[in-house]
Amino acid sequence: MANKPIHIVHIIPALPFGGAERFLVDLINNSDPAKFKFSIITTREENPLQVEIKFPNVKVEIVPKRGKISWHLFKDIENKLKILQPDIVHTHLFTGDFWGRVAAKRLQIPVITTEHNINQTESWLHGLVKKCLKNYSEFYTCPSQAVKNYLESYYKITKPISLIRHGIELTKFSSIPKIELNKTIKFLILGRITKQKGHAVALQALAGLKDYDWQLEIVGSGELETEIKNKILELNLESRVKMLPATSEVVEVMKSHQILLVPSLWEGLGIVAMEAMASGRLVIASQVDGLPELIDNNKTGLLFTPGNVQALQAKLVWCFNNLSEVNNLAQAGRDYALTNFSVVEMTKKYEEIYLSLLK
Repeated sequence: MANKPIHIVHIIPALPFGGAERFLVDLINNSDPAKFKFSIITTREENPLQVEIKFPNVKVEIVPKRGKISWHLFKDIENKLKILQPDIVHTHLFTGDFWGRVAAKRLQIPVITTEHNINQTESWLHGLVKKCLKNYSEFYTCPSQAVKNYLESYYKITKPISLIRHGIELTKFSSIPKIELNKTIKFLILGRITKQKGHAVALQALAGLKDYDWQLEIVGSGELETEIKNKILELNLESRVKMLPATSEVVEVMKSHQILLVPSLWEGLGIVAMEAMASGRLVIASQVDGLPELIDNNKTGLLFTPGNVQALQAKLVWCFNNLSEVNNLAQAGRDYALTNFSVVEMTKKYEEIYLSLLK
């Protein structure tokens, strides 16, 4: 092992614009090429984040699903692993945790599994499968205490679980100029448009503030796009709310907004909240799961009861009435982020785990 880099194969459904996928790309990019090499197996061709991989010679191998159940994937991924010959398999999301773990187990390759979220919409069958396969992983990691609690209480994980907060590329966001609030506040919601993200809560809260001067951009894509477009029309907000497609240009998006809204109904951590804090933007987020582990209410950001339109609306009104305090909170959030959200520190902890699995 000392004479060659340790080969890690990550197995994940795809590399779209999402938190788990962003974590994976940043982890690879910040790893030591003298000690590690990486390959990625996906089952879909939706891999826009692939272009952001800067680590040398990373192979992205597509092993496609065929049909609804895709029993063939066990053997197909096993065959791909035989070709790649990894020292460790690192699995993410259901595709990796199901087909990837089984294939690695057949080849007696050690597995580390990262649980990124609290899977409230997971089907009972998916939940059962993951419970049955829980001992196929030698080691688990998670980004928050909330997810760790979930792993232990729901999946009954007894294997080692290491809490390693996801990190972000601080240099990308720390250079964004500070922006002072004025009469018009530009709000942002950035991320997948799904039930989890609570877009409708934010729209309903803002609909009650028609006497205030504000604009909102919703940047992202997902299965609820049509529903959210209809909600905007229903609330007569089309002149104030704009929907834009998912993008990798997060820094540019942050530059043109002042406050990030994270109205999630559940959230394993909240990478977009971390990015906004590092950008010097105030974050107003649901007080749910991993988000309070990032934000100290009224000190580094604002938290409200998840799903409570009136509670969010009260926070928004407070912002309009306390512009200087909003600027102070945003700066406090940035100071905290720059001290605590380093992707370099996160990567070091993962490298230690990889090395420990091969001792």
